[in-house]
Amino acid sequence: MKTVHRLTDPWQRKLVDRILDAYERTGTYRGDTKRNQNIRVPVEEIFPAYDRDDADLEKLRMFEASMMALEKISPVRIVYRDKRIRSEFREFTVPAGSVEPALYTLADRKPKRDIHAAQIALYEKYRGRNSVLDAFIGEQEELLRSDKNAWFLPEAAEDVLRTVDFIVGNSGNILYREISISLFGDSKYLEKRGILSKALRVLKKYGEYDFVEADFDARKEYEDAVLAEYSVYENPTYVNFNGNGEIVFQNGTRLDLKSGVPVAVRSDRLADIVKIRVFADTVLTIENLTSYNRLQTDAFQLYLAGYHNHARQEFLVRIHKQNPDIRRWLHFGDIDPDGFCILENLRSRTGINFQSYCMDLSWLKKYRAYTKKLNGNDRVKARNLIQEGKHVEILGYMLEQDEKLEQEIISWKEST
Repeated sequence: MKTVHRLTDPWQRKLVDRILDAYERTGTYRGDTKRNQNIRVPVEEIFPAYDRDDADLEKLRMFEASMMALEKISPVRIVYRDKRIRSEFREFTVPAGSVEPALYTLADRKPKRDIHAAQIALYEKYRGRNSVLDAFIGEQEELLRSDKNAWFLPEAAEDVLRTVDFIVGNSGNILYREISISLFGDSKYLEKRGILSKALRVLKKYGEYDFVEADFDARKEYEDAVLAEYSVYENPTYVNFNGNGEIVFQNGTRLDLKSGVPVAVRSDRLADIVKIRVFADTVLTIENLTSYNRLQTDAFQLYLAGYHNHARQEFLVRIHKQNPDIRRWLHFGDIDPDGFCILENLRSRTGINFQSYCMDLSWLKKYRAYTKKLNGNDRVKARNLIQEGKHVEILGYMLEQDEKLEQEIISWKEST
C-alpha cells in the first residue's frame, strides 16, 4: 500500500501553501494554456533570515533538512546557487503540471475550483426563494465560476442565506434575538457571529427601498431603516402620537386620547386596534423627536422619526380611512432637501396628499441666522426634486444661497 504523507512541519506547510496559491493563479490551473509553466518560490519567502549573517545556524540547519525531506516526498525541487556544490539554496520550483494532485494531498487541501463548486451547490439550494436572494446568488455564482472568492466564507454563507431568507419572508414584527433563536437556537448567535451584519450587506445591495444611505446621519440609522422595511427591529418599536381622539382595541379596551398627553403604542399592538377616532380636523406628522416633544397645536400629532417605517405608514393609512372628516394632512420637517424627500416619501407610501407645515421660504428667511451650508448629497437631492418639478422655488433658493435649516429652531422659537 502506498504511503500517504501529510505535512506537519511548518516550513514545509508554508512552502506548499505558497506554491498552491501561485498555482491557482496560473493558466495551467485554469486550463487555458499549453505552455510548460514552472512555479518558483525564493528561499527568503519561506525563511526570511536565510542570507543574514546573524541567522540562527541551528534553525537554518533544521530548515534545510526540512526542505530536503519535502523534496523526497513531493515534486518540489530545490534549486541551489551552485549546482556543483549544492550547499546554499536559491529557490524552490515545481512544474505546474505536477502540482495536482500531489501537493493538494500533502497539504490536505482542496483545489479552489472544488471548493467553489461546492459553494455553488449551496447557493443553488436557496435559488427561487425571493428576488433579493436570487440577485445575490446570481452575483456570487458568477464570482465563483470565474474562480474568484464569494463575499462570505463557506462556513458563514449558509447562515447568511438562511437569515436573509427569513428576514425577506417575515410578515410580522420580530426582534433580532427572536430570529436568532428561531434559526440557530441561540439568541445571541446572529450578532455574536456577525451574521446579521453580513445579511444586512445583502439586503442593502439587493433590496429596493424608497431611501438611500445618504439620507441618514449615521450608518446604523440606515441599517435600522432597512431592517424596519421587513418589520425586523433590535428592540420593540413604538408609534408616538398625541391629540384628541379615541382608540378601541379588539379586546374592547378603550383608550381616550387628550391633546398634550403623549401616547406610545407598541408597533406589534397596532394590529389589535379596531377603531381610531380623531377629534381634530388636522393631522400633523413631525420629522424629529425634539420638535415633536416641543410643539403643541390643535392638530392630532404623530412623531414620524425621519423616513417612516411600515408601522407608522399603516397607522396613518388607517386614520385616513376611518376619519374622512379630517380636512388637512400636514408634515413638519427640516427645511432642507432631505426634509422635502421625506415629505415626498410620506405622500407616496401612504397615498395621502400631505402638505408642508412651516417649511416654506418665509420660514427659511425668518431664521436665516441659524442656517447651515448644503453638502454634496443635499445638492444632488435638491436637483433631483427640481427636475421632477417638486418644491422648485424653495429648493432653487437653497441651492443659490447655500442654506438649509433644521426644524428644531422653529418649534422652539415659535413656542416661546
